[in-house]
Amino acid sequence: MIAVLAMLCVQPVSAQDLTVRIWTNKTQYNPGEKGVLKISILNEEDAPYEIYEISINYPWKLYDADKGEWVGNETIKGDTRILASLASKGGDYYTESEFTVPSDGRAIIGSTISIEINRSDPDPPLWEVQTEFVGLEIAAPSIPMLIKDLDTWMTSLTVVIVICTIILAIVVFLSTRKARAPRALVPPPPPPPPKAKVKAE
Repeated sequence: MIAVLAMLCVQPVSAQDLTVRIWTNKTQYNPGEKGVLKISILNEEDAPYEIYEISINYPWKLYDADKGEWVGNETIKGDTRILASLASKGGDYYTESEFTVPSDGRAIIGSTISIEINRSDPDPPLWEVQTEFVGLEIAAPSIPMLIKDLDTWMTSLTVVIVICTIILAIVVFLSTRKARAPRALVPPPPPPPPKAKVKAE
């Protein structure tokens, strides 16, 4: 009875979201490196959809006061008001977007790209925004180290190790030689003087 009442109380909802797959052409990027973001949209619903535009917001999105505009984002639009029409049960759309990871402090390690798909919802007919996310892994900047400095450090370390090894070998050799040195020979005691002969009377 409770299950029946729960089914009756459920409000009608709009159609489910489109199936969206987003990925990058590499698993990790270095600051200053170029990349490609790939977006695939599939309509597996019973009703057709219309996509008006796709907004891409990268982790380094910010407002540039010098240019007077937002940077680090992109909007994909069609030649007309509609970017793509997806037929029911199998309509699909695919696109790619190139990006460049900033080489300055805007590149954040372990960031996320957000995708906003402006689409029509056929039941009821509404203009809705479907938001998706994909991770973007940026390599940590390496600490610069001159090879010359590294060679000097390794050479000094090698010299110290060699000197310590030689000193240790000398100490071990001398201690072993001292332990095995023969004892000084003690001369035998002199023979006792001969006894005097007794003369017979």
